[in-house]
Amino acid sequence: MNKPVKFCAILTMRYTNKSLMHSAHDYIDKHMPPQPKGLIAMRSFHIAPDRGMSICYFDTNDNLNNAFKSLKEFQQNVAGKFEAKADAQKAITSSQSDFGEI
Repeated sequence: MNKPVKFCAILTMRYTNKSLMHSAHDYIDKHMPPQPKGLIAMRSFHIAPDRGMSICYFDTNDNLNNAFKSLKEFQQNVAGKFEAKADAQKAITSSQSDFGEI
C-alpha cells in the first residue's frame, strides 16, 4: 500500500559523559525553540544509556529544509554544553514500507 511520504530530520546525540543526559533533557525542556513551520510530529528515543535520537516529521520538503539549519544549531548547542557528539540528517519515509501508527 502506497502512503504519502513525510520529510524528516533525524537528530542523534551520543554523550561522552552519560551522567549528563538527564541534565541535557532538563535544559532542552526549558530552552526548546518554537516549533518550526510544517512540523507535524516529533518522536524521541533512548537508544542506550549514552545515546538518544529524535525524529522530526514535516509536511513538505521545503519546510524541512527551512527548519533544518536551526534544528541542527540547537542540537549542536546542547551537545557543546553537555559533553556530547551530535549528528543531523534529512530523510524521507518510504511510501511502500511505512506502517505509521498501528
